[in-house]
Amino acid sequence: MKSILNSKLALGFSLLAVLFFSCQKDPTTLGLDLQPDSDKINGISLDTSTIKAYFVREDSLSTDERTYALLGSYTDPLFGRSDAAFMTQIRLSTSNVSFGTAPFADSIVLYVNYRSYYGDTNTTQTISVYEMDKDLYIDSSYYSNLNPSQYILNNTLLATKSYNPKPSGEPLAIKLDSSLANKFFAATSTNLSTNEEFIKFFKGLYIKTDSISSGGAIIYYDLLSINSKITMYYHANSDTTSLKFDFPINSNCARVNLFKHNYSTVVPSLSTSIGDSLSSDTLLYLQGMSGLMAKIKIPYLSTLKDSATIAIVKAELIIPVENYFDATMYKTPAKLLLVSYNSSGTYDFLLDYFVGSSYFGGSYNESDKTYRFNISRYAQQLVDQTRTDFGLALFVSDNRVSANRLIVKGPKCVNNGMRLSITYLKP
Repeated sequence: MKSILNSKLALGFSLLAVLFFSCQKDPTTLGLDLQPDSDKINGISLDTSTIKAYFVREDSLSTDERTYALLGSYTDPLFGRSDAAFMTQIRLSTSNVSFGTAPFADSIVLYVNYRSYYGDTNTTQTISVYEMDKDLYIDSSYYSNLNPSQYILNNTLLATKSYNPKPSGEPLAIKLDSSLANKFFAATSTNLSTNEEFIKFFKGLYIKTDSISSGGAIIYYDLLSINSKITMYYHANSDTTSLKFDFPINSNCARVNLFKHNYSTVVPSLSTSIGDSLSSDTLLYLQGMSGLMAKIKIPYLSTLKDSATIAIVKAELIIPVENYFDATMYKTPAKLLLVSYNSSGTYDFLLDYFVGSSYFGGSYNESDKTYRFNISRYAQQLVDQTRTDFGLALFVSDNRVSANRLIVKGPKCVNNGMRLSITYLKP
């Protein structure tokens, strides 16, 4: 395994070298890209404004009650290893439950419904399921970097299972230890009277996979599917009738996605925090699951105004994608998200966002391998100095429930790098 990992890392560094040599740094700052002369209004020309962009680790994100639960581990040569786990409550399917006299379990099984995947599903993954010993609250916020160890009941392991994910098949079935069924049989009538009482009695499950050093995948599960549940198969007393009881996972269950990344050996010059540096990167690394994002500034747009009022007709931020290792396996994200920073360091949507998705953009253009955002209103605000430029943040869209990653060309990339195309009117 170590030799495989070393060969993968060697391949990764070779690919990085190719990427950097194909995208050389310009020793001067990069001016705003202009429309062709035939498209310019009043023959206006710019050559002094500059885009600055760099990539950083993303802050931890709130990941409770998301659409999908992510589970798995994968390592690729350009982004290193990423791991996803989740915690969830289960609930009673009826109130005032009784399992009869002297019940005994035939089996108890956790089912989780497949939705999709990211990576190589041919790599075997090993799942572990633990019982939790600390309450989750559906009205509380939980973050992607939460430490699960404080939630596990005396390291109570309920199951392990090695499998090759088959996202198009039946729900994943994990046979749990019979001790869990016995715990449910031993519950009092109060414990089984209502869901409010039940979740006090049984806190929920923590589900993880072993880390994988080569290959692997992140699997998306739909916990809100009617197929996602624990089913207990049992008999009561000496009755030969086979019975079952479902403990569903539904929208009333507290659920949390947990993510970890290890970039230490593969991603070059990674910043450890978001700052206010105006340095730029040639390549920008973006990754979901609270991984990597980019910060962008356009620091000199206000100088366009000088003594006269100008009107921005269109300001389009163009973000070219860099070719990278195995884009078939690690699919290019369908959409990116661009937001602005505010004075408190949190995010706001741009005015352009509220016009509509067809106007604002952000979808991947397969024809020219770019993402494009119309930020005309934002640019006008900077020109008019009606807002302070705290910068823009660029993410993989749905980064709380998406494992996608990609590399885009930054503003220092001479060969078709990130640029701003502006058309404007000036008296």
